[in-house]
Amino acid sequence: MFQPEDSVVVYYLAGTLLLLVLVFVIVLYAFLHQKKVIQLKGRLHEEEIRKRQAIFDALQEGQERERTRLAEELHDGIGAKLSGLKMTLEYLKSHAEQHRDLIARIFSGVSEAVEEVRAISHNLQPYSFNDRTIKLLLLNYTEELSAMNGCRYDLFIAPSTDSIDSQVKLHCYRIVAELLHNVHKHAKASLASVQINVEDGQMEIVVEDNGVGLYSNSGSQEGIGLMNIRNRVKVCNGAMNIDSSADGTTIIIEIPLPSVS
Repeated sequence: MFQPEDSVVVYYLAGTLLLLVLVFVIVLYAFLHQKKVIQLKGRLHEEEIRKRQAIFDALQEGQERERTRLAEELHDGIGAKLSGLKMTLEYLKSHAEQHRDLIARIFSGVSEAVEEVRAISHNLQPYSFNDRTIKLLLLNYTEELSAMNGCRYDLFIAPSTDSIDSQVKLHCYRIVAELLHNVHKHAKASLASVQINVEDGQMEIVVEDNGVGLYSNSGSQEGIGLMNIRNRVKVCNGAMNIDSSADGTTIIIEIPLPSVS
């Protein structure tokens, strides 16, 4: 027969089961809620990244348009006038013996100005990578620099750089070109090298020279060129390390590459 004690046991078991079910529901609710929170945070983070990228792309497009305008003005305006003045001085140099020393100094100054304008225009001009690689562009640029200062430039650029995003290529070129311009202008180096490699979703840029050191002429202050490089690396979410002494400078830059969806 059914005893009163049995009824107590049944109620006890039913209560325990109900409590377990309640605990399970609470735990399940908390888990699902936490999952939703994580998913929402992920979507907000992705949306923030997309907004930041859109803003950066817009700024970059405007910057490239401004670079084009400045390059055209330098080439067609100041560059053309300096070239004309240089031709006039070449004529005077061969016909004015009494002013030869003065004209030679003017001629030298104008020649340096023409070379500087050409270098600035070259660095400002935006590039299309449709039919040119980073290696080819940097090879052309270093040939021009070498002709001006006699420094030897060695390039070691992995073929894997050809397949990266065109915007990253442009950043890479701008960064390296500015670093090499600094070498040309300040380092007094006889040898410089550039290494660019892509591995494990990351691009590594190494620029070295055997010059007098990064801060030998300017104390501890960084120039505008180096600050621009730091800003460009920063917007690429990259990192830059500088090791400089009287024996030369090594700059290592690491930039994460955007994932291909």
